[in-house]
Amino acid sequence: MLHKIMPFVFLAVAMAFIPQFLDKAPEKVEQRQELDTASARSAQPQTVSTGNAHYTTGKRQVSLRADRHGHFVAHFKAGGRSIKGLIDTGATYVAMNISTARSVGVKVANSDFKHKAETANGIVKAAFAKLDRLELGAVSAQNVEVFILEDSTLSSTLIGMSFLNKLSSFKIENGQLILTQ
Repeated sequence: MLHKIMPFVFLAVAMAFIPQFLDKAPEKVEQRQELDTASARSAQPQTVSTGNAHYTTGKRQVSLRADRHGHFVAHFKAGGRSIKGLIDTGATYVAMNISTARSVGVKVANSDFKHKAETANGIVKAAFAKLDRLELGAVSAQNVEVFILEDSTLSSTLIGMSFLNKLSSFKIENGQLILTQ
């Protein structure tokens, strides 16, 4: 099954390296913007507005404001550590570099880098793993699939659909990303 999804993983990783043209204003809040890795490094995580379970629905929510570039960046928690992540609905999986993966307890050996991803910067090696738990405020997911890339290939963590699909819903409304579980 992994060989069937790999082209989609490669495409998602490749999309993470496409430069964004910052001088254009978005026409709609819902419009998807591509990640510029330089802006992801400089983007400051936004304050997370969280709440306890809603008194009638029992659902938990987290609300993030878009940064000045239209990105949703926040501090996530994995393996008891805080990691800065950029939410990327165009990425099939969570993607992180090897240093971040090791810091949150993911064991990765050189022999695990048996997958290849084609990115705008060329072909890179990737390893497939799972995070026991990934949290953002009041919402969390277990057994989150993640692709790990060499440090020189990926400077920030991308939070893709392998996390978002484990939530009840996510939507963009009035410049805010609302995650519901």
